[in-house]
Amino acid sequence: MSIHFEKVDHIYSPDTVFEFKALEDVSLDISIGRITAIIGATGSGKTTLVQHLNGLLLPSKGFLKVNDFTIKENEKPKNIKELRKQVGLVFQFAEYQLFEETLIKDVAFGPKNFGVEEKEAEMIAANALVTAGIDPKDFNKSPLELSGGQKRRVAIAGILAMAPSILVLDEPTAGLDPQGAKAMMELFSMLNREKGITVLIVTHNMEHVLDYCDEVVVLESGKVIMHTDKKQFFKNDQYMEKASIDPPIIISFKKMCQKQGVDFDTDVLTIDKLVDEIIKKRGKR
Repeated sequence: MSIHFEKVDHIYSPDTVFEFKALEDVSLDISIGRITAIIGATGSGKTTLVQHLNGLLLPSKGFLKVNDFTIKENEKPKNIKELRKQVGLVFQFAEYQLFEETLIKDVAFGPKNFGVEEKEAEMIAANALVTAGIDPKDFNKSPLELSGGQKRRVAIAGILAMAPSILVLDEPTAGLDPQGAKAMMELFSMLNREKGITVLIVTHNMEHVLDYCDEVVVLESGKVIMHTDKKQFFKNDQYMEKASIDPPIIISFKKMCQKQGVDFDTDVLTIDKLVDEIIKKRGKR
């Protein structure tokens, strides 16, 4: 089981006046079983990159391997339906994809499309909805009766019903209030921790990267300029500045303290550790 890109290019509208190279010479290995953030400025190639993972886009050059599938230039992998079952892709504002008259029917649609009998498909859907945080009393409601956050959970349940080993999320908390965004990130963390699902998150929210992710991939103008673990990434905020991304509050606070001559260990990345460091420093005075 692996995710490997080998010298991948992707060109939109090739050989036309609209030709645009969205990815260039991308070679990358993404860790299985972890939560990886994909970050970069708008237009850096983040969404284009992740849409290759289930064959929605094909490389213009190079290839990638996802589990036992190889995705090559202009060649859809054999049994692409099975690939898309293993790699669940949740688009930004995924709730707009809900179309059935009830939640249970919407989530059961995927398994039924793969030949599962209706009763079993509805059982699978019920389990997926509960996992996504939907109350069973709401299963027969119309999606139109739900809040934006609940609709997004139903859309995610539709992906979970396919039992993916890899979950790819494109700005999954966009448009949610802080409480809803936190609940959503807790859900993804639980899926990774308890279900062993590999999670890739395209995001601009560095608080979420700090609190929930293990690794960070940084894209710039279609190229991977950095791939490292979270601690190493937050030791240097130049990439966030370059991409016009606001750093987490704790990083901004540490930087402000440094300007005042107070330095903290680079591994201090939580409020609890920061408080301990401040107490230690006060005790030394």
